[in-house]
Amino acid sequence: MSRQTPKKRSQHQPTYSWMRRLQEHVVPVGLERTLSEAAIRSAFAGLHTMGLIDVDLGRERFPVKVCRDQRYSDNIHSGAVDIYRPQGARPRAAILYIHGGGFRIGSKDSHWPMPWILARHGYVVFAIDYRLAPEHPYPAALEDARAARVWMHDHRRELSIEGLPWVVAGESSGANVALALGVAHLQPFHERWARSLSEEYPAPTAIIPTCGYLQVSDPQRFERRRDLPAFVTDKLYEASEAYLRTVDPETHPLVDPLVVLETMTSAQRVMPAFFTAVGTADPLLDDTRRLERAAQRLGARTSAHYFKGEFHSFHAFPWRASSRAYWQELLGFLEQVLKRADASRHPDQRSSSRSRRVGSTSTNSKRSPSEFEKATT
Repeated sequence: MSRQTPKKRSQHQPTYSWMRRLQEHVVPVGLERTLSEAAIRSAFAGLHTMGLIDVDLGRERFPVKVCRDQRYSDNIHSGAVDIYRPQGARPRAAILYIHGGGFRIGSKDSHWPMPWILARHGYVVFAIDYRLAPEHPYPAALEDARAARVWMHDHRRELSIEGLPWVVAGESSGANVALALGVAHLQPFHERWARSLSEEYPAPTAIIPTCGYLQVSDPQRFERRRDLPAFVTDKLYEASEAYLRTVDPETHPLVDPLVVLETMTSAQRVMPAFFTAVGTADPLLDDTRRLERAAQRLGARTSAHYFKGEFHSFHAFPWRASSRAYWQELLGFLEQVLKRADASRHPDQRSSSRSRRVGSTSTNSKRSPSEFEKATT
């Protein structure tokens, strides 16, 4: 696999990095995690009590049973997982869900609404914790995600997911981890954590990276594209520096899964379907646009959505119209993809796509990539 050389990280720190140094002095990363975790959990608990999380998306909903703090392991790495299981129906698929948080904060507990909504609509979801940067830079998060994926496969009978398609999903930095894990199933890679995945384990039926930070080696690109508030830009640098530390993307290409996908000429296995979404006010917007183009070029069934004026991780607030639209589109996408998977053991997921704007979407037709059209609604 050829890989284009990514732009080198700047040797010059942003002039506003003093804000981060001040923050780290006043609020060390451990305290930041504790405070942010408590704030997010408290906010979501209050919103759930008010009925703002469990919204009607026009589909059948099931009671959800959560088995918390189970252990996953591949006999090398291990972590905690919450299993969200719909009651009263056989799950449609098993979803491995990877939370966001700039690679530095967040947990399965703080990001519970996303796996809960998926389970509420008929999917068994494995929401994992993984080691966080900067104490545990790349590839620690992916080593843990791989361990969870291997554990799900090896224990599929005990977990009652044998025969189910599997899907990997995540948001923000978790979208990076989810995409890298999915791509590692498509062809061999030399990185230790990725070895044997493409030879020994089934590829995911779908990959769902939402609002993803999909190339961390070049945070300068955000400044080149447009002016951003200093605080936002510094947070992007902070996430990149915490995750990369001394890692060279040339020898560890999956740190930038988007670049890997862009430089792939073909995959050795059937391409998964891709669902991705982002708000047009999200500084990470271009990563999703690039992902859509790369997936389409490789012939993947692709559904890409651009929500006008929406901010980062807008989908986490399901009482809002744009978030409801996101979840409705995602659930519809999963239903279509899984029907195709049921119809054939080797479903034809070669795609073509058209995009609609508003909560806009790219859904695939049977046209060739050169015939893709953009239509606005």
